[in-house]
Amino acid sequence: MADVFDAIVMYQRPHKEHDLMVKMLTKDYGKRMFYIRHGKSKRYAYAADVQPFTIGKYEGSINATGLSFMNDVKQSHMSRTFLEDMHRTAYMTYIMGLVDAAFVDNQPLPAWFDEIALAIEKMEADFSSAALAHYFELKLLPAFGVHIDWTHCVVCEETTPQMDFSMKLGGLLCAKHFGQDEHRMQIVPKALYILRQFSQVSLKQMHSLQVKSSTSQEMTRVLDAIYDDQVGIQLKAKSFINQLQSWESRLQTRQSDANN
Repeated sequence: MADVFDAIVMYQRPHKEHDLMVKMLTKDYGKRMFYIRHGKSKRYAYAADVQPFTIGKYEGSINATGLSFMNDVKQSHMSRTFLEDMHRTAYMTYIMGLVDAAFVDNQPLPAWFDEIALAIEKMEADFSSAALAHYFELKLLPAFGVHIDWTHCVVCEETTPQMDFSMKLGGLLCAKHFGQDEHRMQIVPKALYILRQFSQVSLKQMHSLQVKSSTSQEMTRVLDAIYDDQVGIQLKAKSFINQLQSWESRLQTRQSDANN
């Protein structure tokens, strides 16, 4: 009997001359790799339904080990925002990559399925794609074995408005204990405030999310340091985002010089 399942397409890659391998995050069965025979053919009926970030209800065979198979699509939706916006595509690819790296295949991830589906919806609603990526970076840290208390000082456990992050101590410091780490990160308060909010709220609770470029850059600095020091993964999508930001920064500099 065929399995009917909800899934989000994470990515696809060519296989042999005519076939595709499609990685999907299913709601009930976790991450699965699907073998799509003749998926590269122009005549393949479900080509639009296996594009990255498509959310759908599929029918096929979910196998306990090895590859799974998809042979029918009951319904699907792919947001045009990813066809029209390179930045959103890059950040969504990065978010998918984080989830792929954080969990083993075949592990049921219903809560993360809902989070990814909601992230796609929020991007359609014009949420900041960079800020959404920061949200997932922070929320996924425990899955990588990194547990950070974003509320209390690691020394005295107090919660105060003025705090900073210590890589040395692996958490926040209140002003009274700044001296415990002379190399503390000296985070811009607005960036730290947003990170602390992310740690306490769910994506479902957010009705809007827009962050200034300078604040987003500061959040990137903090989270990159944590990931580099304590997680140690290198994702191609992250490298592409860094290259994209570098290219845009050089372009803005040239335009500014030309106007002066």
